[in-house]
Amino acid sequence: MRKLFVLFALVTLMAGTSLAENKFGYMSSMEIISLMPEAQAADSAIQKYAMELDALMNKMYTEYDTKAADASAKKQKGLLSPEQEELIVKDLQDLEKRITDFQDAADSKIDKKKQTLYDPILKKLNDAIQTVAKNNGYTYIFDTSSQALLYAIESDDVLPLVKQFLNIKDAPKTPTK
Repeated sequence: MRKLFVLFALVTLMAGTSLAENKFGYMSSMEIISLMPEAQAADSAIQKYAMELDALMNKMYTEYDTKAADASAKKQKGLLSPEQEELIVKDLQDLEKRITDFQDAADSKIDKKKQTLYDPILKKLNDAIQTVAKNNGYTYIFDTSSQALLYAIESDDVLPLVKQFLNIKDAPKTPTK
């Protein structure tokens, strides 16, 4: 957190304003999100969805275990021809692939559902931060849970000044066709 403050203090000084003119604030976005009823409802919906997918996955594992145990028992009793054993091995390999594919798809679906449910929550939080910052005269608001900048007033981009100070030239632009 201190490094972030020092960086912004340096940038502010380079831009020609003093720290006394700025009002800094901080908050934990993780804490506020955990307290938002919408987030609690989203977490519950995501957990329920994950449990439904997990139940389907468990059925697939049970099917695999049953087929593998049955094949093993038949093999030990000598009831399988080499062709039958080959078909069973292929069937088990196919089932393993379906399980792996299902797990990958389930992870992707859970991530998508989480994003769908959390996007409006994060927008609501961001809108609230912007409004609170403007209404209370904050120049910068930092997030203590991720050490990120949540809000900054419009100000000068000091990148050209820093590049000039470091004697860094822009890369030549390639012509577009």
